[in-house]
Amino acid sequence: YLGSSSLSDGAIKCEDQEFKIHKLVLSAQSNYFSKAFDGEWKESANGIIDLQGDEVCAIEAMLEFMYTHDYNAIGEGSSSPMLFNIKVYSLADKYDVPELKSLAENKFKDAVENCWDMDDFPYAIIQAYRATPFTDRGLRDVLVHAACKRIQSLLLKQGFCNVLDETVGFASDMNQKKPEPPKQKEYRCPNCGNQGQGIAPSGLTCNCFHCGRSRSD
Repeated sequence: YLGSSSLSDGAIKCEDQEFKIHKLVLSAQSNYFSKAFDGEWKESANGIIDLQGDEVCAIEAMLEFMYTHDYNAIGEGSSSPMLFNIKVYSLADKYDVPELKSLAENKFKDAVENCWDMDDFPYAIIQAYRATPFTDRGLRDVLVHAACKRIQSLLLKQGFCNVLDETVGFASDMNQKKPEPPKQKEYRCPNCGNQGQGIAPSGLTCNCFHCGRSRSD
């Protein structure tokens, strides 16, 4: 029934487009639409919700999901799947569609894995951090994990370095993600008694800096 006026009892308006919908389908998946259609809002009376200010391509993806439990991750006019999935994730949060938000996060993760080397990866970081509060870790953790995994390659790109300097929260998240350096152990040479600190992996032979005698732990 997606896009069909058959048995339709409502509509979503966005920009210059109107989408025929079925209230039950939307209300079952979103508290926002449930309240809009079954409360004291004016939409309850006429069944028409005006979503001006949102992008049509993201609205289409949301409605496609509500009827099919999936959506095309490449929106019309979107420069990359990364950016489009950010829009859908943000829209799902705005209209309280938790299952869509989870799917958008997974699609975003796949897109980042495939597109991290593209020129718009830094812009995806900017957009994701603008679109989400610091308490919403969904997209942010995906980006931080991907960036840490490929940090040596990314640091060669000026656009990424600019994002590290200018995007509030991203550099801090990256710093927290970095593994802690291994702790140094205290060693005493059994030959001369000299003490020192160092990092020695198990089974590796080490030499005393003072007398030169070797030992292994």
